[in-house]
Amino acid sequence: MRARTRFFAAALTLAVAAPIAVSQAPASDTAGARILPSTAASYAEYQGNVTQVMSKDIGSAAELNRHVQTFGSANVNQLSSGWISYGAILAAQNPEFAEEVRKVDAAYGRERVMLGFQNSPSYARTLKGGEVALQAALTVNAHDTARILSAGTYVKEQSYSMQQLSWGKSRAPDPNKTASTLRTASTQDKPASATFQQAFSAPDLNTVLASMAASPTTAQSIWDKVAVLTVSAPANAFQTVSPVVAAPQTLKIKPGYDGTANRMLTLGAQHILSAEQTHPVQMRESMSDPMSRDCLAEAQRNFFGCVSAATHNDALAGCLAKHGLQIPREETRSIGLCLSEIAR
Repeated sequence: MRARTRFFAAALTLAVAAPIAVSQAPASDTAGARILPSTAASYAEYQGNVTQVMSKDIGSAAELNRHVQTFGSANVNQLSSGWISYGAILAAQNPEFAEEVRKVDAAYGRERVMLGFQNSPSYARTLKGGEVALQAALTVNAHDTARILSAGTYVKEQSYSMQQLSWGKSRAPDPNKTASTLRTASTQDKPASATFQQAFSAPDLNTVLASMAASPTTAQSIWDKVAVLTVSAPANAFQTVSPVVAAPQTLKIKPGYDGTANRMLTLGAQHILSAEQTHPVQMRESMSDPMSRDCLAEAQRNFFGCVSAATHNDALAGCLAKHGLQIPREETRSIGLCLSEIAR
């Protein structure tokens, strides 16, 4: 298993400073700043951090602590909103769903449509193409969370290896102070880096994202497929993304997560309509998902508790794997688990 996860890590060469670019919006968007791409950049940054931790073995206590700080200080509100916004952008790429949303908007008017979204959480999901659009978003999400599981396995195996290293079996510096520092940092707003923001503003990537959403690959996440992204030429990074060849089996919404799925479709419909230009408050409300937010908050509390009890560096690496990422057959809530619970 260790050899296998090393292979996965070697295959992920994307650095945090070179994140994935994601579609700004469907092609017919009107001019103006878009809410979802900016918000989704927080989720992209988390995936960039996953890539970073998988890119090579952790080589020192200082490096381990940097990873713990990165994953442990995440702002759960931003990560939750970023995750659901990314799913909504994916759903918005479905042409049938997008066409139906625009037809309804033209027929009934913006105010009535937005009122419908507000009064009936499942309204967008009942529109033609809605379920197919949702399935595309869920399938891409399943591939995204599978790589988090691989990263967690990789780091967990390293925690065992650290027991044979002098720095790995050394005492961790003041666990209670570290946990307190993480707790304070997690309450602060953390705008995604300029590199991620610029990447998410690239309108020429619509075609690639639409291809991924229409027929997601059964083997990889989009984050695995792109090796390098330069802000000056983001489209070039996607030249190696091959057309997808097969659609996966239908995923079922996990009990209790129908509200999250409905919210994702509603937000996707609002994105299609560029509703931030007319109803910004309502759109912000749509991206605030209590299920994923509360799950992530619990996962983070578990992370803090684990860190405060980790007296040695190998145990600290175990906290990172178990709570900052995800490990197989572990039911304790972790960040990775919270991002995968929506479907099965």
